[in-house]
Amino acid sequence: MTQKGKIISWNQQKGFGFIEPDNGGDDVFFHVSALVEKQSRPRIQEPVNFKLCTDSKGRLSARNVAFVNAHSGLDKYTAPFSKAQWFSVIFLGFVALSIVLFQCPYQVLVAYLVLSVVTFAVYAHDKRAAQAEKWRTKEATLHLLALIGGWPGALWAQKILRHKSQKQPFKAILWLTIIVNCASFVLSFTPEGMALIKQALQLV
Repeated sequence: MTQKGKIISWNQQKGFGFIEPDNGGDDVFFHVSALVEKQSRPRIQEPVNFKLCTDSKGRLSARNVAFVNAHSGLDKYTAPFSKAQWFSVIFLGFVALSIVLFQCPYQVLVAYLVLSVVTFAVYAHDKRAAQAEKWRTKEATLHLLALIGGWPGALWAQKILRHKSQKQPFKAILWLTIIVNCASFVLSFTPEGMALIKQALQLV
C-alpha cells in the first residue's frame, strides 16, 4: 500500500536518506535506487509517496519513492559537486595552467576533454544497456578509457548517471587508473619521466 511522508534527511555523497511517514511511526530508510526519478536530487521536507517494505536484512525501508511535486530536468546537473567532480575540475584547470606556464601542448587538454565526453557517453550507453538487459560494455573497456585520459568523464558519469558509483572493486580500480594517469602527466614534465613513458610505450 502506498503511503505519504516527507524527506527529513538526505546524504548526497552516500545516496541514502530517511522519510518521516505522515501517519506517524519510525523514520523509514530509503536508498537512491528506490527513487522513481533516480536522476533527480531529493530535497529536505519534500513530500513523497512510497511503499513500505523490508530489505534483505529484514530492516524497514521504502521503495518506489516518488516525488509529489515534479522536479526540473536540470536537477541532476545543478546538484552540488562531489569531491570527485571537484578533483576532476581542479586537475583540468592544472592542465590548462600548464599550457601557459610550462608550454604543455594544448592538444593534451583537448584530448582530456574529448576522451571525457567519449567516456561519459560510453557510461550512459552501458547504463541504458543494463536497464534494458542488453549487451553490456566490458569493465576493462571503461577502465582503459579512464586510464588514457577519460577519467574526468567517468567521475561525472558516476555522479550524474548514478552508474558504477557503488560497485567494488570497480571504484578502487577506477581510482588506480586515475592515479596512474595523473602521475604520468606530472612525470611527463621531467626528463626521467619522459624516458619512462617512452619505454612504456615501446612495450605496448
